[in-house]
Parts: sequence; structure tokens; C-alpha cells
Amino acid sequence: MEEQTDVTEEIRGVPPRDILLNNMASIDKDTAARIEFKRRQQRANAVFRAKQALMVVSLILSIGLLAYVVTEINLLKFYDKDEAVATETVQEISPVYGCFATVGTSSLELALPGKPGHVIGVGFHQAEKRTAVAITPATECYNRETTVTVRRAVLAAEQPVLFIMESRGRGSAPTSAIDVAMIPYSEVLSPVDGTVAVVKTYSLYSKVTDYHIEIQPDGYPDLRLAIIHVDDVGLTVGQRVKKGETVVGMLRPLPEIKSQINKYLPEYADHVHIQVNPRTIDDNLGS
Repeated sequence: MEEQTDVTEEIRGVPPRDILLNNMASIDKDTAARIEFKRRQQRANAVFRAKQALMVVSLILSIGLLAYVVTEINLLKFYDKDEAVATETVQEISPVYGCFATVGTSSLELALPGKPGHVIGVGFHQAEKRTAVAITPATECYNRETTVTVRRAVLAAEQPVLFIMESRGRGSAPTSAIDVAMIPYSEVLSPVDGTVAVVKTYSLYSKVTDYHIEIQPDGYPDLRLAIIHVDDVGLTVGQRVKKGETVVGMLRPLPEIKSQINKYLPEYADHVHIQVNPRTIDDNLGS
């Protein structure tokens, strides 16, 4: 009882205001400590969430980068494949590249002289000389339709469009010569298997020095396939050529020549000229 009396006396001896202030200070310290603790927890949680978000972003970027690398590797593998295999695959989808026409009454088949996707249109017309052999289109061909009709067909088609152009009044067969329009800087490929018989230059309409190339098709000793409007020719006489594979040269730009085929195309395009002659004929082919 004495101790209790002493405590009571001590409390009684302290002014009420001081006791209240002491209690409030104690409460404020506890509250401040709890608030600071919660703030620290919130900061820690925020940092943790930021780290998680960063990890997710890093993971997404890593996956995207991996997918890109894999795709690029696959593309490289695709482009590194043998060109003949790639060409054969496209020709299965577009057989016109493998055989777009046959020669006269023979079974000689002509391949388009360009890589798949490089040929825009194929215009048959009268050769300058009547001795040229008539060519028979091997697929659907517009027969002297209007230029507007053919232009629309070329725009709508996914494959090369074949068409017979208006008469030139030469008296030769309407399909005795062929103009094959291609995209700029295209490689010109051999339309047949055979042996190079002639490589020479000549003056085209006294405006352009052009190449004249003749190929002796295998199995047809009485025929010569002639090609003009080619540049950067690397062939030599006696060289073997393979149909749709051997590069004859590059498509020659002809800005100074007004070619009939461009009346049938939606945009200007250069072309390579092909015709088949009897072996004994050696004439200027014209265009």
C-alpha cells in the first residue's frame, strides 16, 4: 500500500497537461513508426513490381529476338537452296515458265527467258522475214484483242499474259516472232537446251549496238533459235546451254526504240526478242 500511495502521489504531483503531452508524444512516435514501416513496405513492393515488369519485358524481347533470328536463319537457308530446285518449285505453280510455246509442227518446247516473277507479258508478232517459223502458244493467249483489254489482263494477272499483237503487214506468220517483256535488270535465260552457234553484234535501226545470239536446239539440227536485245553477253560459240538455267546475258534497255509491245502493257518495259529460223537463214531480226 505504501508503494501505491507513493505512485499516486507522484502522479498527483505531475501537472495534467504534461501527462497528456507525454502520452501524445508516445502515440505520435508509434504512429510515425507504423507509417514509416508501411511506406517502406510500399516502396519495397513497388520496386519488386518494377523488377517483375522489367523481367517480363526482357523475356518478351528475348523471345522476339529469338523468333527473328530463327526466321532470318530459315530465310537464309531458303535463299541458299539450289537455284534450279527453287525454279522448279515455282514452275510447278506456274508451268508457263517451263513451256510457254512450241515451235511449228515440231515438239520443241520453249521456256520463258526470265526467272519466275520477272516476266510481265509475252507478245507474239510478225517476224521481219517470212522464213521465220510460226510459234504456237502453249497456254491461253489473247488473239489480237484491243490494247485496253490486254493491259487490263496484265494488271489483273498473277502470271505472264500471252497475246498476239496487231499485224505489221509483213506477210509472215502472226506468231513468228516473240517479244518477252521483263522487269528492269532481268537476267535473260536460254529458252532451250542446246549449243551456242552464233554470238555477234549488229546495229539495231542504226540507233543501238545490240547482240545477236543463235542457239542450236538439241535434237533439231534444222532449226536455230535467235535472241536479240541482250546486253553483257558472256556466251561463246560452242558453249552448252541449259533450258531455263543458263544466263545468256542481261535485258538490254531500249529507251530510243518505240516497241509495239508497250502499247499492250500498263507501264513501259524493255523486252527480249526471240524467234526460230531455219538453220540456213542468217538475217537481221528487227524487233
